[in-house]
Amino acid sequence: MRQIVWRSLLILVLLLVMSVSLLGCGDSSTEEAPAFSMIDATGGSVALADYTGSPVLLFFHMADG
Repeated sequence: MRQIVWRSLLILVLLLVMSVSLLGCGDSSTEEAPAFSMIDATGGSVALADYTGSPVLLFFHMADG
């Protein structure tokens, strides 16, 4: 019985910690990214200004050579 109570308490504490840590997520920042352009995987040029008003996710990958 005690083991069930301790497990339940541990789960409750973990859920509380996770929910508190998620409170800061989704904070809208007023900082803007600097204007830049780069070459995409097909060799074309892409500029951040092309996506004004849309969410942008940047993924950088190191080339092999």
